[in-house]
Amino acid sequence: MKIKSFRLSEETEAQILWLANRKQISATDVIREAVAEMYRRELERLPKFTLKDDIIFVSGKPLIRCSPTLIETFPEDLLQNLKQGTADPLDTILYLILNAARLKEGFELDHLVLEEEIGLSLPETLSS
Repeated sequence: MKIKSFRLSEETEAQILWLANRKQISATDVIREAVAEMYRRELERLPKFTLKDDIIFVSGKPLIRCSPTLIETFPEDLLQNLKQGTADPLDTILYLILNAARLKEGFELDHLVLEEEIGLSLPETLSS
């Protein structure tokens, strides 16, 4: 485990100490629990991106059909996040668009699902 230092306001420091005393845990454990809870909430808030058979789904709906060649360019951590449903939607779409352009590979994007599930609208010419 690494030792890190952070600048905290007096109020935040007092809150950490209060929680540590109340829960009878260390300040480190208070911070660890707080970050874990924030991370869990953020994952719940994100639309779930998953990958199956060269199709990226968002919240269970097919969003993007990719070529196997395009999928093969995805870094291992992105593929792992897609398998676990923890991939960041905007990062995934940006990576897909940039690599599709670089490789001159087409993909099919369901613009309606993109707008409904993520609230993002892209020009129709971005998918082919």
